[in-house]
Formats: sequence, structure tokens, C-alpha cells
Amino acid sequence: MKTHAILILFCVSLYGADTTTTNIVGDITTKVSQRSGKDGKPDVRIETLYRGKTKVMTVTSRRNEQGVMAVTARGFLADGELVMAESDEDGDGTLESVAVFNPDTGNFEMFTRQSDGTVQALPSQKLESLKRQKATVDASLKELVDRPDMTTKEMGDLLENNRQKLEAIKREEKRDGD
Repeated sequence: MKTHAILILFCVSLYGADTTTTNIVGDITTKVSQRSGKDGKPDVRIETLYRGKTKVMTVTSRRNEQGVMAVTARGFLADGELVMAESDEDGDGTLESVAVFNPDTGNFEMFTRQSDGTVQALPSQKLESLKRQKATVDASLKELVDRPDMTTKEMGDLLENNRQKLEAIKREEKRDGD
């Protein structure tokens, strides 16, 4: 799970999207939001699927190295709660990270999908580092939600502080992994 991706997606949702479209097929509604880059082409596309009024899936796409929109993450929800997510960590087009969440506790497990399709549990040290990163992001998101009157400068400072904390956790993980 990329914690920076989580922050980016949250910020996109805070500022809204350049365009939003809705498609309804039976009782499934798909809302598509896009954020355009400086060149006017979409940089981020988020498709949100609803069964009735309940969110059941999100699909996030970003431009790849060839400039083509490619799926980088999917989130699966039950009763409107995130229970599983998969993401492409290295931009190769394969969703190699799988996270399974317990909505009641906020705890999660992580797995990596191998090129042959098998799945392996993430090593404990890496999982603990990701949990620390998630806790850091969660604290920042809580502050953003709790302080809707936050100025742009305060928000920028919060996100920069968050980035520094995440980088420190990653440096510590690399140091401990050597």
C-alpha cells in the first residue's frame, strides 16, 4: 500500500474533481471523477461503484510512463467498509500488493502477488512499518477532517510534516533491514 497514494487520493477528494460523470446500469451506479494535469489530460481517474446507495468498489487509474491511463489500485467494500485493496506498487501494470482489512478494528494484513499468481504474506518487519505509515496518514487525515477551517498553508505544512514522518519510517525500515 502506498501511503503517498492515499494522501494524494484524499487531497483529490478534498479539492474535488475537474469532471464527474455518472453511469447507471440496473442497480449499479458508477461515478467517475477525473483530475487533469497541466496539459489538460487526466492525471488521476477514480471510478466509484455503488449498489443502490452503498459504495462497493473503487478503481483508481493514473497515467503510466507511456501516458496511458492504467489501473493502479482497486478497493473492495462490504456494507460500505473497505475490506480489501490491491495496488500496483512498481507501475508495471500488475496489482502485486493485496491488503485485507478488518473494518471493526482497523487492523490489516498485507500480501504480495507473485508473477506466477501465488500470494505470499508480507514479512512482519515490512508489515509493521506499513502499519506505522498508515497510523501516520490516519492521524493527518483525522486532523484534516477535524479542522475543516484549516488554511491552505496549514494544510500544506501538515502534509509536508506527514511526508517527513513517512520518509523517516522508511529510512528506519531500510536501516533495520540491512
